[in-house]
Amino acid sequence: MLEQDDDEKYRIYSEAGILSILRSMMRNNSLVTCNVGHSDSHILTTVIDVDAEQGEMVLDYGADEIVNQQALKANELDAVAFPDHVKIQFVCEGIEKIQFEGHAAFLTRIPETLLRIQRREFYRVDTPTAMPIKCVIPLPEGHSPAVVEVILHDISCGGMAVIDAQSSLNFETGAIHHDCLVVLPEIGTAKVNLQVQDVSEIPHGDGQRARCVYVDPQESVLSMIQRYINKLELERRRRQ
Repeated sequence: MLEQDDDEKYRIYSEAGILSILRSMMRNNSLVTCNVGHSDSHILTTVIDVDAEQGEMVLDYGADEIVNQQALKANELDAVAFPDHVKIQFVCEGIEKIQFEGHAAFLTRIPETLLRIQRREFYRVDTPTAMPIKCVIPLPEGHSPAVVEVILHDISCGGMAVIDAQSSLNFETGAIHHDCLVVLPEIGTAKVNLQVQDVSEIPHGDGQRARCVYVDPQESVLSMIQRYINKLELERRRRQ
Protein backbone atom coordinates (compact mmCIF):
# COMPACT_ATOMS: atom_id res chain seq x y z
CA MET A 1 0.00 0.00 0.00
CA LEU A 2 1.32 3.41 -0.96
CA GLU A 3 0.60 6.67 0.72
CA GLN A 4 -2.22 8.23 -1.30
CA ASP A 5 -0.23 11.32 -2.25
CA ASP A 6 2.39 9.12 -3.91
CA ASP A 7 -0.07 7.12 -6.04
CA GLU A 8 -0.25 9.38 -9.06
CA LYS A 9 3.31 8.92 -10.32
CA TYR A 10 2.75 5.14 -10.50
CA ARG A 11 -0.71 5.28 -12.03
CA ILE A 12 -1.48 4.13 -15.60
CA TYR A 13 -4.49 5.56 -17.44
CA SER A 14 -3.72 4.38 -20.97
CA GLU A 15 -6.28 1.81 -22.13
CA ALA A 16 -3.63 0.08 -24.24
CA GLY A 17 -1.25 -0.06 -21.27
CA ILE A 18 -3.91 -1.45 -18.93
CA LEU A 19 -5.00 -4.11 -21.44
CA SER A 20 -1.38 -5.12 -22.05
CA ILE A 21 -0.77 -5.66 -18.33
CA LEU A 22 -4.01 -7.59 -17.78
CA ARG A 23 -3.41 -9.83 -20.81
CA SER A 24 0.13 -10.52 -19.66
CA MET A 25 -1.24 -11.50 -16.24
CA MET A 26 -3.75 -13.79 -17.97
CA ARG A 27 -1.09 -15.48 -20.14
CA ASN A 28 1.20 -16.03 -17.15
CA ASN A 29 -1.60 -17.18 -14.84
CA SER A 30 -0.53 -14.55 -12.30
CA LEU A 31 -2.02 -14.94 -8.84
CA VAL A 32 -4.38 -12.07 -7.88
CA THR A 33 -5.45 -11.32 -4.31
CA CYS A 34 -8.83 -9.56 -4.12
CA ASN A 35 -9.43 -7.93 -0.74
CA VAL A 36 -13.06 -7.60 0.32
CA GLY A 37 -13.69 -4.18 1.88
CA HIS A 38 -11.86 -3.12 5.05
CA SER A 39 -11.62 -6.65 6.44
CA ASP A 40 -9.28 -9.61 6.47
CA SER A 41 -11.42 -11.46 3.90
CA HIS A 42 -9.79 -12.08 0.54
CA ILE A 43 -10.06 -14.21 -2.58
CA LEU A 44 -7.14 -15.78 -4.44
CA THR A 45 -7.91 -15.77 -8.14
CA THR A 46 -6.50 -15.31 -11.66
CA VAL A 47 -7.51 -13.35 -14.76
CA ILE A 48 -8.99 -15.87 -17.20
CA ASP A 49 -10.40 -13.59 -19.92
CA VAL A 50 -10.10 -9.96 -21.05
CA ASP A 51 -12.77 -8.58 -23.41
CA ALA A 52 -11.68 -5.13 -24.55
CA GLU A 53 -14.76 -4.57 -26.75
CA GLN A 54 -17.16 -5.10 -23.85
CA GLY A 55 -14.84 -3.45 -21.33
CA GLU A 56 -15.02 -6.52 -19.10
CA MET A 57 -12.75 -9.19 -17.72
CA VAL A 58 -13.35 -12.56 -16.08
CA LEU A 59 -11.73 -13.75 -12.85
CA ASP A 60 -11.65 -17.30 -11.55
CA TYR A 61 -14.23 -18.01 -8.83
CA GLY A 62 -12.93 -18.22 -5.26
CA ALA A 63 -12.64 -21.39 -3.19
CA ASP A 64 -14.63 -20.08 -0.19
CA GLU A 65 -18.31 -19.52 -1.02
CA ILE A 66 -18.90 -17.33 2.05
CA VAL A 67 -16.17 -14.92 0.93
CA ASN A 68 -17.43 -15.15 -2.67
CA GLN A 69 -20.85 -13.95 -1.51
CA GLN A 70 -19.23 -11.11 0.44
CA ALA A 71 -17.39 -10.10 -2.73
CA LEU A 72 -20.59 -10.13 -4.80
CA LYS A 73 -22.28 -7.84 -2.27
CA ALA A 74 -19.32 -5.45 -2.08
CA ASN A 75 -19.22 -2.25 -4.12
CA GLU A 76 -15.64 -2.95 -5.12
CA LEU A 77 -12.65 -5.22 -4.52
CA ASP A 78 -9.05 -4.10 -4.13
CA ALA A 79 -6.97 -6.40 -6.37
CA VAL A 80 -3.20 -6.89 -6.05
CA ALA A 81 -0.83 -9.05 -8.11
CA PHE A 82 2.95 -9.42 -8.53
CA PRO A 83 3.76 -10.45 -12.11
CA ASP A 84 7.55 -10.46 -12.63
CA HIS A 85 7.97 -9.09 -9.08
CA VAL A 86 6.20 -5.85 -10.06
CA LYS A 87 3.23 -4.86 -7.94
CA ILE A 88 0.01 -4.30 -9.91
CA GLN A 89 -2.96 -2.87 -8.02
CA PHE A 90 -6.43 -2.00 -9.30
CA VAL A 91 -10.08 -1.86 -8.25
CA CYS A 92 -12.71 -4.35 -9.45
CA GLU A 93 -16.18 -2.82 -9.79
CA GLY A 94 -19.57 -4.10 -10.92
CA ILE A 95 -18.83 -7.68 -9.83
CA GLU A 96 -21.20 -10.42 -10.99
CA LYS A 97 -21.24 -14.21 -10.87
CA ILE A 98 -21.37 -15.86 -14.30
CA GLN A 99 -20.70 -19.19 -15.97
CA PHE A 100 -17.54 -19.14 -18.08
CA GLU A 101 -16.56 -22.19 -20.11
CA GLY A 102 -18.71 -24.37 -17.88
CA HIS A 103 -17.44 -23.05 -14.54
CA ALA A 104 -18.47 -20.35 -12.07
CA ALA A 105 -16.50 -17.11 -12.44
CA PHE A 106 -16.55 -13.42 -11.57
CA LEU A 107 -17.32 -10.83 -14.23
CA THR A 108 -16.03 -7.31 -13.55
CA ARG A 109 -15.32 -4.13 -15.48
CA ILE A 110 -11.83 -3.54 -16.82
CA PRO A 111 -10.33 -0.90 -14.51
CA GLU A 112 -10.02 2.64 -15.85
CA THR A 113 -6.66 2.96 -14.11
CA LEU A 114 -4.15 0.83 -12.24
CA LEU A 115 -0.94 1.18 -10.25
CA ARG A 116 2.33 -0.34 -11.42
CA ILE A 117 5.02 -0.21 -8.74
CA GLN A 118 8.61 -1.41 -9.14
CA ARG A 119 10.27 -3.26 -6.27
CA ARG A 120 12.56 -0.39 -5.27
CA GLU A 121 9.46 1.77 -4.72
CA PHE A 122 7.54 -0.61 -2.44
CA TYR A 123 6.12 0.94 0.71
CA ARG A 124 7.69 -0.44 3.92
CA VAL A 125 5.76 -0.81 7.17
CA ASP A 126 7.19 -1.25 10.65
CA THR A 127 6.39 -4.57 12.30
CA PRO A 128 5.01 -4.81 15.86
CA THR A 129 7.50 -4.35 18.70
CA ALA A 130 5.25 -5.72 21.47
CA MET A 131 5.20 -9.17 19.83
CA PRO A 132 8.23 -9.19 17.51
CA ILE A 133 8.15 -11.23 14.31
CA LYS A 134 11.07 -13.63 13.98
CA CYS A 135 12.95 -14.55 10.83
CA VAL A 136 14.75 -17.91 10.95
CA ILE A 137 17.90 -17.91 8.81
CA PRO A 138 19.56 -21.29 8.09
CA LEU A 139 23.34 -21.44 8.41
CA PRO A 140 25.62 -23.36 6.03
CA GLU A 141 25.86 -27.10 6.62
CA GLY A 142 28.15 -28.02 9.48
CA HIS A 143 27.51 -24.89 11.53
CA SER A 144 26.19 -25.08 15.06
CA PRO A 145 23.55 -23.95 15.76
CA ALA A 146 21.96 -24.79 12.41
CA VAL A 147 19.84 -21.63 12.32
CA VAL A 148 19.87 -18.08 13.68
CA GLU A 149 16.74 -16.18 14.71
CA VAL A 150 16.61 -12.45 14.00
CA ILE A 151 13.83 -9.91 14.55
CA LEU A 152 11.88 -8.20 11.78
CA HIS A 153 12.17 -4.41 11.91
CA ASP A 154 10.08 -3.58 8.84
CA ILE A 155 8.68 -5.35 5.79
CA SER A 156 7.55 -4.60 2.24
CA CYS A 157 6.80 -6.57 -0.90
CA GLY A 158 10.36 -5.86 -2.03
CA GLY A 159 12.31 -6.81 1.07
CA MET A 160 12.67 -6.48 4.82
CA ALA A 161 14.97 -5.13 7.48
CA VAL A 162 16.03 -7.44 10.30
CA ILE A 163 17.84 -6.93 13.59
CA ASP A 164 20.42 -9.38 14.92
CA ALA A 165 20.67 -8.24 18.54
CA GLN A 166 23.55 -10.63 19.30
CA SER A 167 25.50 -10.00 16.07
CA SER A 168 25.63 -13.80 15.83
CA LEU A 169 25.25 -13.88 12.05
CA ASN A 170 27.71 -11.10 11.16
CA PHE A 171 25.80 -9.89 8.10
CA GLU A 172 27.83 -9.05 5.00
CA THR A 173 26.65 -6.79 2.18
CA GLY A 174 25.84 -8.82 -0.94
CA ALA A 175 25.50 -12.14 0.89
CA ILE A 176 22.43 -14.24 0.03
CA HIS A 177 20.68 -16.27 2.73
CA HIS A 178 18.47 -18.99 1.28
CA ASP A 179 15.22 -20.48 2.58
CA CYS A 180 14.65 -17.99 5.39
CA LEU A 181 11.35 -18.54 7.23
CA VAL A 182 9.12 -15.75 8.51
CA VAL A 183 5.93 -16.64 10.39
CA LEU A 184 3.35 -13.95 9.61
CA PRO A 185 0.62 -14.07 12.28
CA GLU A 186 -2.78 -15.25 10.99
CA ILE A 187 -1.37 -15.37 7.44
CA GLY A 188 1.17 -18.19 7.20
CA THR A 189 4.88 -18.91 6.87
CA ALA A 190 6.77 -17.12 4.11
CA LYS A 191 9.92 -18.76 2.74
CA VAL A 192 12.23 -16.21 1.11
CA ASN A 193 15.79 -15.84 -0.11
CA LEU A 194 17.29 -12.66 1.33
CA GLN A 195 20.16 -10.67 -0.16
CA VAL A 196 21.80 -8.20 2.21
CA GLN A 197 21.85 -4.68 0.74
CA ASP A 198 23.06 -2.64 3.68
CA VAL A 199 24.39 -3.35 7.19
CA SER A 200 24.55 -0.88 10.06
CA GLU A 201 25.64 -1.20 13.67
CA ILE A 202 23.01 -0.43 16.29
CA PRO A 203 24.31 2.07 18.90
CA HIS A 204 25.38 0.92 22.38
CA GLY A 205 26.37 -2.54 21.18
CA ASP A 206 22.81 -3.71 20.54
CA GLY A 207 23.69 -5.70 17.42
CA GLN A 208 23.29 -5.18 13.67
CA ARG A 209 20.50 -4.03 11.39
CA ALA A 210 20.50 -5.53 7.90
CA ARG A 211 18.33 -4.24 5.06
CA CYS A 212 17.59 -7.05 2.62
CA VAL A 213 15.77 -7.63 -0.67
CA TYR A 214 14.04 -10.80 -1.83
CA VAL A 215 15.76 -12.92 -4.47
CA ASP A 216 13.40 -14.68 -6.93
CA PRO A 217 10.35 -14.57 -4.63
CA GLN A 218 7.31 -16.64 -5.54
CA GLU A 219 4.12 -14.75 -6.38
CA SER A 220 2.25 -16.71 -3.70
CA VAL A 221 4.76 -15.55 -1.07
CA LEU A 222 4.49 -11.91 -2.16
CA SER A 223 0.72 -12.26 -1.94
CA MET A 224 1.05 -13.49 1.66
CA ILE A 225 3.33 -10.58 2.54
CA GLN A 226 0.91 -8.09 0.98
CA ARG A 227 -1.95 -9.56 3.03
CA TYR A 228 0.15 -9.19 6.19
CA ILE A 229 0.91 -5.55 5.31
CA ASN A 230 -2.81 -4.96 4.74
CA LYS A 231 -3.50 -6.51 8.16
CA LEU A 232 -0.98 -4.20 9.87
CA GLU A 233 -2.45 -1.16 8.12
CA LEU A 234 -5.99 -2.19 9.10
CA GLU A 235 -4.93 -2.57 12.74
CA ARG A 236 -3.19 0.81 12.64
CA ARG A 237 -6.34 2.51 11.31
CA ARG A 238 -8.45 0.89 14.02
CA ARG A 239 -6.17 2.32 16.72
CA GLN A 240 -6.43 5.86 15.34
